[in-house]
Amino acid sequence: MTAQIKTYPQFYFNHASCSFTTASTSDATVNQLRLEQQLGNAVADQLTSPDKRSIYQLAARTIGAAEEAIALLDSHTTGWEKALGTVTLTPGDMVLTTRSEWGGNLRALRHLAKRFGASVIVVPATGDGSACLKSLAGMINDRVKLISVSWIGSNGGHIEPVAEIGELARANGIPYFVDASQVVGQIPVDVQQIQCDVLTTPGRKWLRGPKGTGFMYLRPKYLDKCQASSRFDELLDPSTALTAKHFEASSPSVPLQMGLRAALAQLQDARIQQVRQQVLNHSQQTWEGLRALPGVTCVSQVAPKHGLVSFTVAGKSATIVRDQLMALGVEVAANQAAFTPLDMGVRRLDAVVRASPHACTTSCEIDQLIQAVKLVSQGVS
Repeated sequence: MTAQIKTYPQFYFNHASCSFTTASTSDATVNQLRLEQQLGNAVADQLTSPDKRSIYQLAARTIGAAEEAIALLDSHTTGWEKALGTVTLTPGDMVLTTRSEWGGNLRALRHLAKRFGASVIVVPATGDGSACLKSLAGMINDRVKLISVSWIGSNGGHIEPVAEIGELARANGIPYFVDASQVVGQIPVDVQQIQCDVLTTPGRKWLRGPKGTGFMYLRPKYLDKCQASSRFDELLDPSTALTAKHFEASSPSVPLQMGLRAALAQLQDARIQQVRQQVLNHSQQTWEGLRALPGVTCVSQVAPKHGLVSFTVAGKSATIVRDQLMALGVEVAANQAAFTPLDMGVRRLDAVVRASPHACTTSCEIDQLIQAVKLVSQGVS
């Protein structure tokens, strides 16, 4: 028997997990499915091949890259795992990461390091939790073989100084990977300014694309170095250059990719600077309203510079708060410590409630969220 949802949310504050797609994005996916149904996959793919090529152009434009540096994927996780496959470590090597690192990335990094007898070291943080650049500079030596950073932690804390970290990484010839899952679609991105070698993002979060989509940037000069490594000798013909396309699935979902294309085009039309300002306005209104409630504590002590507003309610677990808000028609997320274990450990939190408004959120909806949290904090549900 299929489980029934008793209450559907009227007010959606979970864009940092999986945002709503727009009608144009959903239509693009469904239209491709219908084309496949009518003509078969091969003919449908051939007819839409120009549109598929434009996805690379749109994705590249979104992050300031060249289109040949883009690989289309089904998720951030897939991209991250494939990118880590390019890293070669030896015993005694070090991987540097920061407090905001996503739990899944951290597990993958530790597994990689353990396999080669290397270690994962966390860069000391400043007062707000972001990486201390002075400490990072002092840690760099010839044993550091990778710097890995989650630009914004999924628990809605600080923003990492990715451009400054990139400058240090490039100056010392260290591969630099950036997880931009909570960034692309709400904050302007320029991989040339960041100077990263790899950047990954899913389509389902701030881009408002379909679940099961995403893309990855791979710096061409980094791929040249990877091809020079013996581990790629068996994968490529010696006359074939290693490109971003080698990291893609052989049989991707074209309907989902058409949905991603529509979402990227929608972002171009909306203009990222305008989207960012709308997100900031909404997150600030949310943060100000929540922190004014008795018994409610926001994770960030200052207005967030992004769309993730995390908080706790005295005497209630994050899961209970999430469930009680859902009963009142408000959807938020309950983020467990495993999502950002390093930062949550320092903050001595086992979970947080995360509200994430987007540009499409309205002030009236934020007022409804604040009122619902007030009722939950007062024991009314």
